[in-house]
Amino acid sequence: MSAPHTHRPTPPPVPVWVRWTLRRLLDERELRVVLDELSELHAAVADRHGRRVADRRYRRQLRQYPVRLLVGRLRAAQSASSPGTGEVARAARSLLGAPALTSTIVLTVGIGIGGCTTIFAMVDALYLRPLPYPDADRLAWIYTDAPPNRFPFSVVDFQALEEQQTTFARVAATRSVGRALTTSDGVELVRVMEATPGLLETWGLSVVRGRTPTDAEGVPGSRGTAMVTTGFADRHLRGGAGGALGQAITLDGEPYEVIGILPPTLGPLARDMDVVPTLCLDPPSRKGPFFLRVFGRLRPDVEPGTAGRELRAIDDRLFPLWADSYQDRNASWGLMDVTESARGDAGPLLGVLMAAVGMVLLIALSNASNLLLARLGGRTRELAVRAALGASGGRIRAHLLVESAWLAAGGGALGLGLARAGVAAFPAVAGDWLGRAGEARLTPHTVAFALVLAAAGAVLFAALPALRSDGRHDLAAALRAGGRSSTAGLSRQRSRRFLVAGQLAIVMPLLAGATLLLGTFVRLQRMDPGFDSDHVLTMGVMLSPVAYPDAASRERFWQPALARIESLPGVVGAGLATERPPDDVNVVNNFDLEDRPTQPGQPERVAAWVVVGPSYFETMGIPVVEGRGFARADLDDDAPPVVLADEAWARRNYPGESPIGRRLYEGGQTTGPRTTIVGVVGTVPYNGLGTSELGAMYQPTANRLSDAWLMVRAAGDPNDIAPQVREELRRLDPSVPVVRPATGRELLHDALARPRHLSLLLSVFSAVALGLAVVGVYGITAYSVQRRRGDIAVRLALGGAPGEVLGRTLWEGMRVSLAGLAAGLVAALLLTGALSGMLYGVAPRDPASLGLAAAVLLGVSAAACLIPAIGAVRVDPASTLREE
Repeated sequence: MSAPHTHRPTPPPVPVWVRWTLRRLLDERELRVVLDELSELHAAVADRHGRRVADRRYRRQLRQYPVRLLVGRLRAAQSASSPGTGEVARAARSLLGAPALTSTIVLTVGIGIGGCTTIFAMVDALYLRPLPYPDADRLAWIYTDAPPNRFPFSVVDFQALEEQQTTFARVAATRSVGRALTTSDGVELVRVMEATPGLLETWGLSVVRGRTPTDAEGVPGSRGTAMVTTGFADRHLRGGAGGALGQAITLDGEPYEVIGILPPTLGPLARDMDVVPTLCLDPPSRKGPFFLRVFGRLRPDVEPGTAGRELRAIDDRLFPLWADSYQDRNASWGLMDVTESARGDAGPLLGVLMAAVGMVLLIALSNASNLLLARLGGRTRELAVRAALGASGGRIRAHLLVESAWLAAGGGALGLGLARAGVAAFPAVAGDWLGRAGEARLTPHTVAFALVLAAAGAVLFAALPALRSDGRHDLAAALRAGGRSSTAGLSRQRSRRFLVAGQLAIVMPLLAGATLLLGTFVRLQRMDPGFDSDHVLTMGVMLSPVAYPDAASRERFWQPALARIESLPGVVGAGLATERPPDDVNVVNNFDLEDRPTQPGQPERVAAWVVVGPSYFETMGIPVVEGRGFARADLDDDAPPVVLADEAWARRNYPGESPIGRRLYEGGQTTGPRTTIVGVVGTVPYNGLGTSELGAMYQPTANRLSDAWLMVRAAGDPNDIAPQVREELRRLDPSVPVVRPATGRELLHDALARPRHLSLLLSVFSAVALGLAVVGVYGITAYSVQRRRGDIAVRLALGGAPGEVLGRTLWEGMRVSLAGLAAGLVAALLLTGALSGMLYGVAPRDPASLGLAAAVLLGVSAAACLIPAIGAVRVDPASTLREE
């Protein structure tokens, strides 16, 4: 025994997680005894081997002690508990003894459950979770129904609806616009939702404090009033939401008194809207324009069908009164539940994504079942020993099911963690094309969905291994076989082949869909946008109606502004427009051709309607392909109205003919001045890339726009001139807001967000699914080689050609791949039609895309089969036969 220590060295500190765990497993006295014993051991090791070795051993023992203590407690609980509880613990220890298999199954199943739960969270937000409006099923969106389009209301429509309807308790109209907010810090653009009195009552909401506007405050000429959210009040008003009432805010130079404080959010019908000014509608001079989004709350005793019939009756009475300015007799009024209207076109998108992640989950479950089948083949001796010791077939199958339950629980827990991260990241990926992506949450619905998936997964991937283990295990036969295959092993092998073929069949539609979406993205990326995107800078400029109340004042701002911008170094030209390509269109106008009037019962023609300044086409690099451009005389107030059409418009309305000199009526009118087409320009999309079939019409203006897109053409990089352009505008008027600056390349990049993200998501899902399936192909071929090592050795020893062995082994694996590919091609032909609305320039059953997907699947499968096939050729006959 060593001499007593005169000075015991201080051991390293106990890690927080170790102390936390031990405090929950031991009482204070036991914890002190354990730490004292470890300290004495540390001192003894330090005396013999040095401080460094002692510290290292001490830390290792601290990390291992809680685990050993837990295992001991588990064993003690098992011996003292019922057989069922012991089986649970035994299954857990069995899985811990196979960490690679356990982690692989938990990871793959967790990825599948996490992906499905993420998409289901969006489904829950849009389809299962009620809108935050009381009795939302009584709240309807009312629209102009002109099949296949649904348009907003005009002022004429809304005023007639207010006066004549009897089926709604209240109706209200809104208009979402950008307004310049003036504060002590300067001017900023805010999105506001102007609303007629009664909007909150229609929606079933109320103000937090203050009041809603009265009907008298919605009359033209009344003082401006507005309601603001609590967040807006806290950011911009003195005293925050508590002291905001009675204060004034300035929008576009006009004062608005704050009369009510709204909740922080108004729900999906007013997403990201912080200010609600009272909308005052001036008496209309014609049926159009159509810009009002109208809502109505049905009376308690009225059915939607009854309200729809009344809407059509009011429209029938109204139509003859305004037929000279609107002749689309085919159009009427309709209504839709706001829950349905708030979803938009999300249904097909979510359907595709849910199908994709569902396929990944199916492959993950199939792979788990395959791995468990392979493990079952290697556990012949273990199960035979258990059977010899008295375990029944039911007890053995129960053990396998409990193992599957543990695996499913681990996959479910991991899936919930991944879903939490996926839900947080989803708005960044899909927010540009799925407006309500930010509403997804891990609600009880989504957690329950994940738990159901985990439970179903436990049953699905455990069923086949449990059925294949019938409990009749012969210990002597198992020991004699040494673990080699038997009839049961061949049966399990056939089951595994079937599972792998099924995985490949599921992968094929995913690969085909990803190929089609990638083809769409590539075609859109390569298409000519019709303007020079490399050298164009764009930005929105808003002139206050107070500071610039008429056309003359606006022209006095723009003429020097454009001249000063064009004089900047590196600037080639500048122009104005009301719309910005490729997907910033606000006005789609209806028209009637003089020589080809709309036939009775047919909808009127429509096109994007763009008002442009004199130098717009030169600035944007849009060529005039026929006729002429705008002349200086076209800008005079008394000049005959003229327009330019683009090539898409000409092809649609005058196929094979020239539209030059043809005349039309604007805005659905059939009387009054006619507009003459004087030129045709190149096609430029305004409603998204690949959506220019309606065409566009261009109307001239003498730079008199209030809300305009400023287009600047640069000699080099447009980003280099952006600061100087903004500075020139600021010098002319510091109160004018400049918003949403973007180069032409940035506009095209943003326009491709939806096809880019969709193709990326489906490609990722396809890659994951293909990887899982290929692992299965590799495993089947490798297992076959391992099972036939003796046969291969004999064949090679007797002079068999290595090439023959290689070919035969490859064919063993490729038979499974070809079977899966055949079934997958049929599935792809049936399923890819769901993508038709998301494709451009490629058919849903495009042979080239399907062929490419099939080639990828076969190529990767062949590579997976080749690796074990090469190993088969390299078998050493002598050593293998000695082992046998």
